[in-house]
Amino acid sequence: MATAIKRNYANFKGVDFANEPSLVNLSRSPDALNVWKDYNSTQGSCIETRPGYRKIAKYSNNINGIYMYKEKALVHAGNILYLWDNFPGEPDELKVLNDNMNNARSNFIIFNDKVYILDGKHYLCFDGETAKEANELDTYIPTTTINRYPSGGGEMYQDVNCLTPYRKNSFLSDGKSTEYYLDTTSIADVVKVTIDDVETTDFTVNKAVGMIKFTTPPKEPDQDGADNVVVTFKKNVEGYYNRIANCTIITVFDNRIFYSGNNDYPNAIFHCALNNPLYVEDLAYYEDGTSESAVKKMVVGNNVLWVLKENSQQKDTIFYHTATTDSTGKVYPNFQGNISLGCYADAINYKDDIVFLSRNGLEGISSTEITSRQLLNHRSSLVDNRLINENNFSLSQMTEWKGYLVILAGESIYLADMRQMFQGVNGYEYEWYLWNISSAKPVIIKEYKDKLYIGSKDGSIFVFEGTNDNGDAINSYWTMPMDNFGYGNMTKTTNKRGGIAKIKTIPNGMVKVSEITNKDLNGKFIKEYSTTGFDFNNIDFSNFTFNTGVNSYIVYKIKEKKFTELSLKFYSDELDKPFGIYSAILEAFVGGYVKK
Repeated sequence: MATAIKRNYANFKGVDFANEPSLVNLSRSPDALNVWKDYNSTQGSCIETRPGYRKIAKYSNNINGIYMYKEKALVHAGNILYLWDNFPGEPDELKVLNDNMNNARSNFIIFNDKVYILDGKHYLCFDGETAKEANELDTYIPTTTINRYPSGGGEMYQDVNCLTPYRKNSFLSDGKSTEYYLDTTSIADVVKVTIDDVETTDFTVNKAVGMIKFTTPPKEPDQDGADNVVVTFKKNVEGYYNRIANCTIITVFDNRIFYSGNNDYPNAIFHCALNNPLYVEDLAYYEDGTSESAVKKMVVGNNVLWVLKENSQQKDTIFYHTATTDSTGKVYPNFQGNISLGCYADAINYKDDIVFLSRNGLEGISSTEITSRQLLNHRSSLVDNRLINENNFSLSQMTEWKGYLVILAGESIYLADMRQMFQGVNGYEYEWYLWNISSAKPVIIKEYKDKLYIGSKDGSIFVFEGTNDNGDAINSYWTMPMDNFGYGNMTKTTNKRGGIAKIKTIPNGMVKVSEITNKDLNGKFIKEYSTTGFDFNNIDFSNFTFNTGVNSYIVYKIKEKKFTELSLKFYSDELDKPFGIYSAILEAFVGGYVKK
């Protein structure tokens, strides 16, 4: 009597593009597209069609950045920064905030209820209505010297602000001198002078030597040792403002904004003063490693600022900064990590896992303590052969959405699922899913309030929701491994009565079933089944049952003889007809030995 083997395909995990289809674990798929696990509806027990995307706005040029602010959105398209003031409704008008933006990817951060923007050309501040260059705002004017005598000296007090050419010197008058020397030469102008808090114009200026001359000597202060003459002047230092304006990377750490990505300072990290994004001291910077390799990303995690650089000959690719205090106040010394693999694209803190995209795929940094040795764990071995070969992989972006790590790479989205981690060869790895969104021509990805948005090359903005891709059908499928039923050297024959699948009840849902064997790799269509439930919203009565449960069963008859390997494929390729599957069963009888 022939031996019967029952296969139960269940507890689905994700895709496996690394192994040959016959070697893939039965819970994974060697070929799946546009499916995921919706943990909000089935707690991750079901593989189903992903949500579609719908166009919600159209701008004149490629989307370089999107940032949501309260009930508004900032859209950087081409070289224009727009305000979308009725977000997420259809834009009433294209309100221009800046028409001289850099036509490159921009970065946004919110700090003290204002949005700060870097595009490699500008450092802008958006207050809810307007976006102005930082040096056009009420930037902080530092007092660089106090207790200064007319002839010089005094105490250095505050550092120069890179964002403004203005400074102050505070003098202690001697009641006799008329010539007051500033703490620098070659000034541009003196803009204000006060004596005992009263403004005066009774002076002349020698800009070359940095000296002002009073007609009448200022009197001595009423209180001994109290400065009574304050000079506000302008000193232009070439390149100071562009230190920040030409940056492209921005993040918040320890109540300060940190900046990097300036091509003129490839290894530099700048930061603003405490709680003051309009005061960036000219000495408030650090150099992480050599200038041979540029900073690619800064990520905050576990009270540490991680700095990830591109590959270099020096192997100085990972640095971290922690806050400490010295005689000058709060400082952020840098420490070199022991990881030598560089960051190729993006990096993110994914549920307290610091991960970055290297040229080999997704890497994770593991360490029990910041001062201990960091370990590099690879997280993407199941999808590496596709992920790293996506077009423009170096421009990949990452965000977190509905518990997934979402990677936009080329015209594909890769979803990593930390809720399904497994022990790999080099540490814990994630399970993965792959989506194709090529028709959207994506270049930007953004998560906001549990919704996922994409910006396109043609200026369109889409949101993921619904059951079609802006009017087009979603081709979604899950393919089982090429199964030899545990007998690779023997032929099999299916039991035509042994096929059953537990499927998800979805309004207007449907699923098609086909088989693939070693004898017919193109596949054979079996049958189409309705999986719809009783719901009057968007009902197609030609595809309708009165099932009201969350799942149901379909029975399929597979009639295949003398095969070596067989794979089942569940899919949907019709408009607005998603599918979901919990498990599937197939039974086969073992026959004779395989003959060549």
